[in-house]
Amino acid sequence: MSKEFDKLMSAHEESDRYYIDDINEVRARVKEEFENADKFLSYLEKDERAAKAFFDYSGSKPYTFSVIPIRKSDKLYVKKHTATQRPYYHSHSFYEIIFVQSGKCEFFDYPDGERIRIDKGGACICAPESVHALLKAGKKDVILKAVIPCNVYNEITGNICLSEYGKIKIIENVNDKAYEYFVNFVRENGLNSPFARIAEKSWLSLFILELFNVKSARGGNILEKFDEYLKHNIKCATLSGFAKYVGYAPDYVGRVLKNQAGETFKELLTSSRLIKAKVLLKTTDRKIERIAAECGYRNSSGFYKQFTGAYEITPTQYRKTEKW
Repeated sequence: MSKEFDKLMSAHEESDRYYIDDINEVRARVKEEFENADKFLSYLEKDERAAKAFFDYSGSKPYTFSVIPIRKSDKLYVKKHTATQRPYYHSHSFYEIIFVQSGKCEFFDYPDGERIRIDKGGACICAPESVHALLKAGKKDVILKAVIPCNVYNEITGNICLSEYGKIKIIENVNDKAYEYFVNFVRENGLNSPFARIAEKSWLSLFILELFNVKSARGGNILEKFDEYLKHNIKCATLSGFAKYVGYAPDYVGRVLKNQAGETFKELLTSSRLIKAKVLLKTTDRKIERIAAECGYRNSSGFYKQFTGAYEITPTQYRKTEKW
C-alpha cells in the first residue's frame, strides 16, 4: 500500500514478538482482551496440558480448549495477523473482517475442523460467536484483521444480518472498488483525529456493503449453483469445495442445501453421481470401471454397492435392460 503501511505492519510484528516472551504480559493481555478471562485462566490453572498449549507460541496446529476463549473489544481497529500468533480455537463478541493483502490465510472452522483457505485479494466476515482458529502467517502473508464492535457494525451497515449468510461469509476475490474502500479505511484508522473516526466508519461501511453486493450479483438459487459446480467437479466434489465456489462457509451451505432440497450435500452428490452413471450406462459402451471413475467413485465395488442399493438392480443388469 505504502511505506507508511509497511512501517505499521512491522510495528505490529514487533509488538507481538515483545509480549509473547513474557508470560505475565500474556496473562495481562488475556485479562484485557478476553470476555471470559477469569474462567479461562482458572481452567488453564487446572489443566496443565491446555496451559502448555496456550502459552507455547511455537505450536503450528490449532488447539481446542474445553473453555473456548471469547475475545472482546469496544474499539474499532485494524491489526496485522502476525507470524508469532499461534493457532487456537476462539470466539469473539464482535464482528471481524479478515482481508488477505498478499499471500494466503488458512483457518479451521469449528466444530467440523474444516480447513479453509483464502488467497490474495480474498476476504471473509466472521460473525460474533463464530469459532475458528487462524494458522500462523508466513513471511509473505499480509493478513489484516478488522475488529468491529457490534454497535459499530450495526451503525455503519444498517443492521445487515450476517446470520442469513452463515457465521462466516467468504468472498474469494474482492473487486477493485471494495479494495480501494478497505485501503482508505486502513489509512484513516491509523490517524488520530475526530475527522478520521468519521471517515473510517464511512469507508468501512462502503467496503462491507460492496462485499454483500458482489455476492448478491453472483447469487441465484443454490441448487442451480450446485448443478453448475458438479458439471466440472463431480469426480472430486466436496462440501468445502462447493462452499468455496459459492463464497460461503461450509456449515452454512450445508444448512441451505438441506433446507432447499431436503437432502444433505452428501445425499445430493450421491444422487447426481448415480444419475450420471445411469446415463452413461444407457448411452455408451464404456466399461463399468471407467464409468465409476468418471462419476467420482474410487473403485467399482463401491459403485456397484451404491447403485444396487439405490435401484435394486446391478449396473450390469441395468445396462442390459435399459441400453438404447
